Order: sequence, then structure tokens, then C-alpha cells
Amino acid sequence: MAMNIVPLNLKSTAKNSPAPKNNVPYEKLQRKLTLKEMQARQYPFLGSDVSGIFDDLLEAILINLPEIKRPKEAEQRDDPKYCK
Repeated sequence: MAMNIVPLNLKSTAKNSPAPKNNVPYEKLQRKLTLKEMQARQYPFLGSDVSGIFDDLLEAILINLPEIKRPKEAEQRDDPKYCK
């Protein structure tokens, strides 16, 4: 018994659109800025305000500093390599 096989082309009713993307904001899809780009960026506060902002965040316990790994070296301010 001989059989003839004919290929069928079935068309679906669904449109050929890409899969829906996750609800990720556009900013998250962009690459991270380099150090030079961050330094060139204009920030909404002055550089002189940074130490005050930092102190306020520490007082409000919104940020925590890690413990000092080398406490003996932390007090060496008379070292010529020390930078203020």
C-alpha cells in the first residue's frame, strides 16, 4: 500500500509579535555610568553639602559604615601619604 505525504501549512490566528517584556523601567535597561560620566554629571547639591548630608544620614541610621579592618593604620594621620 503506497501513501502520499503532503505537508500542511497551518496559519495561527495569533499575531507574530515578540513576547511581552517584563515591567522593567527603561532606566534599569540602560547601562551603568562610568566614573568619568558620574563626575561630569551635574548634581542638585553642592559638593560642600556632601559632608553635612553624610552626617545627617549617619545620625538617622539610614546608612551604616563597615567596621575598620586595620584600626592601627586608621590613626596614622602624620604619614606623608595621608590625604585629607
